[in-house]
Amino acid sequence: MKRDYLKGACLARRLETQASDSTGFRYSLKQFIEYLDESKTAYDRIPVDDPGVKCPFVASMVKWAHLANYRLIDYLEKISKGECDEVLTLNFAKFCNKDHWLSGKIEKDMMACSDKPLKEYLIFGAADQTSMDLYRSYESNVTELAENLKKVKSTFNQPELYENLMQKMGEQYAGHDIVYEYEQMKDHYVEPALNDYLKMQVKACVEFLKSGMLNDILSISNEDAEDVDEEKLHKMLDSRCKVPDNLKELWAKLKKFIVLKANVMLVLRHDLILKHVLKHFDKLNGEQFCALFKLERLLQMMHQDMVKLNSELAKHLPDMALGTLENTIFFAPYMGIKNMLQQEWFATLRSDKKYNKEWAEAFAGGLMRSEYGMLITEVWKDKKSQIMGYIIGCLKTAGVISGKISNDEIARLSAIMDNTRSFGKYIGKGSQEQPYAQWIKDHADDYC
Repeated sequence: MKRDYLKGACLARRLETQASDSTGFRYSLKQFIEYLDESKTAYDRIPVDDPGVKCPFVASMVKWAHLANYRLIDYLEKISKGECDEVLTLNFAKFCNKDHWLSGKIEKDMMACSDKPLKEYLIFGAADQTSMDLYRSYESNVTELAENLKKVKSTFNQPELYENLMQKMGEQYAGHDIVYEYEQMKDHYVEPALNDYLKMQVKACVEFLKSGMLNDILSISNEDAEDVDEEKLHKMLDSRCKVPDNLKELWAKLKKFIVLKANVMLVLRHDLILKHVLKHFDKLNGEQFCALFKLERLLQMMHQDMVKLNSELAKHLPDMALGTLENTIFFAPYMGIKNMLQQEWFATLRSDKKYNKEWAEAFAGGLMRSEYGMLITEVWKDKKSQIMGYIIGCLKTAGVISGKISNDEIARLSAIMDNTRSFGKYIGKGSQEQPYAQWIKDHADDYC
């Protein structure tokens, strides 16, 4: 009998130690919850009816469920702040149902051995608690678990909460090779006209479709497919472009997420595609994510150039209209510039009180929506401090920052870089060599 008790205690201890190690949680939250489910299934299959085995096992599941709730609460808090670092894709239909967790033999088993205190089953620290106290604790924790998972599931209807995570993932793929590829695409045309840019957009979309991201996780009707003019698409593609055999079907799927504006501009509905990605996150691979981020980047660069040819097209773009820059690749530099200009040091050094926090927000948005927004975005990750120094220098030249303050003093007060001498050089001569220097000089007061 004692051997069975020890066996149960050892099994429970092994289950407990799977939860964490000396460096913290070793499993992702998804794995953590799925392991709890596997443990419950394993419990229902235990061939031994001895409470000396089962009580320690249930005790460890209680601890595991408690830790799962702790992690879920932290996860939900991070999502609310836009700091999510994991997309939790689970079988929500099963795990959000508390009856799933309460089904099986646990309650019956715990009721059968409730006449003895838990300490007799080598569960120490339980005082005079019985197995039914243990079951009630399990019931409470898995009920809370189901409720927390319902809250997680509801966040999938708010894809903007995951924007920062998607942006981090995008930055892994949005390298200079995409810029180079875009330049090569333009080289096929002497001076690309708007219709040429439409052809380039169609080609970029076809390359994305070849990744297979939309193959098996989106269904369409025959009517949707018949609405696609496949012959027209083929005419817009050059002879070197390999076209999928099921182009009509794939394009019909793409049309769920993309709209044609002004007959020349294909605008990707970022919110819809992100919502779709979140729902099927665990079914997608790295190459498919790369293809999506590449498509978004190429379309954004094309749209920037198209707006230069026809400024009226800007109204069709969420990242260039008067609305928010959220859900675009311009958001990180926009926030960085805005926050920099809303700090106390700037309020101290500004030449006029009209350059207030509202001005900072509008100026940062205007700069990132200008023709130089993509240029700043491309180097922001690697040269963030330099870009900030250049913008400060340009604002000083434009008279926004008092000219009486030396560049080194600005560098010291702003504390953006530890090396104030280097930062002072960015503010000085370096800033005037930037392509957006004249734009800042001409437009800084437009946002007062």
